[in-house]
Amino acid sequence: MTVKEILTAAATELGLAEEVNAYLLGTSTEGEAVTSELLRCFNLVENEVALDYLPLLAEEELQSDTGAVHYTSFSREAARVVGVYDEFGNALPFTLFPEYLKTQAGKIVVRYTYLPKAKTLADKSDFVLQASVRLFAYGIAAEYSLASGLFEEAAVWDKKYKNAIEAAYRAKPARRLRSRRWA
Repeated sequence: MTVKEILTAAATELGLAEEVNAYLLGTSTEGEAVTSELLRCFNLVENEVALDYLPLLAEEELQSDTGAVHYTSFSREAARVVGVYDEFGNALPFTLFPEYLKTQAGKIVVRYTYLPKAKTLADKSDFVLQASVRLFAYGIAAEYSLASGLFEEAAVWDKKYKNAIEAAYRAKPARRLRSRRWA
């Protein structure tokens, strides 16, 4: 899903579709301030969803001679390290430090959650399946209303946003526990 289609959906929800669409199509410059504010709200919502609700996972294969892997060597900005594995998929013990993680030397695979980069109008969201356009539109509407001082409307949009997040949680595949067999 592209940032433009998310902003268009949010503008429609807020009743700002006409001026935002005119700006996005290049026929008017009047909607530039509103569109840039909606884009700022989108970046806030995408970060919030990635950090608090639906983490974005990445996995990288790295080589370390000393066992110290600096976070700057990751291709994305790491938020939390989930696990470290050897080249055969076996879990390795690791210790986190402020600037690096320490584990055994050699070829390792690091699984971590990451923060999405700030987006522009031409970008796509990092969320592909977990979150919907509607979820982001509600979150953007809540942030925009709050920034505009419309507190009652912000509360309504925030409730819709939280309900959409709960629906996204329910859409995740359920994990089943095997039943115990007693002898």
